[in-house]
Amino acid sequence: MSERKTHCIFQTGFIGDIALTMFLLEELRIGKPQDRIIFITTPLGAEIAHAYPEIIDEVIVFDKRGKGKGISGMQSIIAEIKKVSPDTILSLHQSMRSSLIIGFSGIPTRIGYVSSSLSIMYNHRFPYQKGIHEIDRQRTLLHAIDPDIFPLNSIQRRTYLSNPQSDTMDIIKDLCIVIAPGSIWETKKWPASYYKELIDSILDSATQSICLIGSQADHELCNSIIPDNHRDRVINLAGKMHLGHTLRLLQSSSLLIANDSAPIHLASLVNCPTIAIFGPTHPAFGFAPLSDSSSIFQKNLPCRPCSIHGQVSCPLGTHACMRNITPSDILSSTLNYLS
Repeated sequence: MSERKTHCIFQTGFIGDIALTMFLLEELRIGKPQDRIIFITTPLGAEIAHAYPEIIDEVIVFDKRGKGKGISGMQSIIAEIKKVSPDTILSLHQSMRSSLIIGFSGIPTRIGYVSSSLSIMYNHRFPYQKGIHEIDRQRTLLHAIDPDIFPLNSIQRRTYLSNPQSDTMDIIKDLCIVIAPGSIWETKKWPASYYKELIDSILDSATQSICLIGSQADHELCNSIIPDNHRDRVINLAGKMHLGHTLRLLQSSSLLIANDSAPIHLASLVNCPTIAIFGPTHPAFGFAPLSDSSSIFQKNLPCRPCSIHGQVSCPLGTHACMRNITPSDILSSTLNYLS
């Protein structure tokens, strides 16, 4: 039997990036079942990670915007990494701070992207491949741990991910439709009035209730899209659940409708059918939904994509990439899923 090794996976990006890292962690667990896997992530990332104790042996929280800020915060996380004595550390985050942390950790095998800031800190560097999905891009870095780790096929995938562990959630007991209208980036948001019209039309035609999800910052947005005549059939859960609960909700839901944002990646983990609305960004960047049943709505315009992440406001002032996708477009697809 081969010697048990310890691997640290470092991902402190956006929630969606962290969610997609679960596919890499699952692949590593299946490929190296005897090894110890430690995940270094943000406080929100830890909420996702704790839902998968069969994949991850230990979670180290790096609160880079809170108590982990600054030089002292970097020194603290470096000390924590050294304490677990990993054989390898693999970073999916490309910032200068991440590279410095990895470099000064002194771990024998340090794996990252060639395009990372201060990539010299890594002794195993791989190109950030464009035109492929993020989970395939991440997978290339696993080759430095073991070149014989094979990609999981669609049947093997979600051996662990489909059943997240979480506290009992009594908020929702019946099958529902989940809608996530928010995004960190304003231009990635489908208009609130469109969501309100869509919800009204869905509830006129379907028997399910609707759950609205998002962060606390999305709570008022979610309130604003609830039609007055259907308030008894819409539950606003924005800011009321941790991400483990969100995974469980999506696991038991009939459909997610969302912008190009973190919820579509959470839905991908549990294979929840998904309708994703893309505006300023494009699925070709590598962040399309991965659920077996998923649809993407987008408009081919000469001005898009205008950004890899989205922007505060539309550079042309029209927001046509989102406004040209109508509620009737989404309604038709929604009713097909529900039938």
